[in-house]
Amino acid sequence: MDTVAPERWSARIGERLDRDGFVRLPGALDPARVEDLRDAVDAVWARHRASSASAALHLLAFLREDRRFVALLDHRPVIDVVAEALGSNIFMYHAHLDVHPPEGEPSTSWMWHRDGGIQNRDLEAPRPRMSVKVAYFLTDVSRPGRGNFMVLPGSHLRERIERPPVGNDVPGAVAILAEPGDAVVFDRRLWHMRSPNRSSVTRKALFLAYTYRWVRPRDDLRLPAAFVDDLNPVQRQLAGVDAGDPFPLWMPDRSPVPLRDLLDDETG
Repeated sequence: MDTVAPERWSARIGERLDRDGFVRLPGALDPARVEDLRDAVDAVWARHRASSASAALHLLAFLREDRRFVALLDHRPVIDVVAEALGSNIFMYHAHLDVHPPEGEPSTSWMWHRDGGIQNRDLEAPRPRMSVKVAYFLTDVSRPGRGNFMVLPGSHLRERIERPPVGNDVPGAVAILAEPGDAVVFDRRLWHMRSPNRSSVTRKALFLAYTYRWVRPRDDLRLPAAFVDDLNPVQRQLAGVDAGDPFPLWMPDRSPVPLRDLLDDETG
């Protein structure tokens, strides 16, 4: 799998996203952070399993569940990659925590999809990027058959893909083989899916999606007041907690944009 090393992210990420619609960022999270986040996921999973018949978990707006998740909002240098793709007038409009234990029979449902929901109907084709998503992998999915993130490289430039008569085996599909701590940044238009988990490993991953601040949020983040009080200015922007007045969202050149200021200060 062709990847981009951390010291070369800023030089090549735009080219890779434009060409393939995704890029894997190895070692985006250090081992200590991975372990800490995995502990947090396990605690969330245990709480929700108590009230669910399913062992799997797909939890929206999960940042409110544990303070340790909040730091992912502006995690460097991944957020720099996101800002390179979309600019700095952005926020996190959607997030989900996924836990997928080993599975039995494969799903017969059609799994391939593009993110963005109603954008794929309301906007005329060819549809714009509008958002990118970051997937942080906390468990070892470096081998096929572990619930891998599947992609069709370059399919962000195609409005449709051909559906086989049965199943989800699409020609040209690639399984992302990721180590714990790797991240994948991908264009919301990219056709993708999660493959079945045929291993003995429980796949755990965190997804944060970013879009322009003038787009409505998809999830109700509802961070606890104590969490909000501890946010830095960039995190407040990315969490959307200062979005009461719409004018700054539509006129960022006339208003403060903390992420822009941070990146501008560092580049002189």
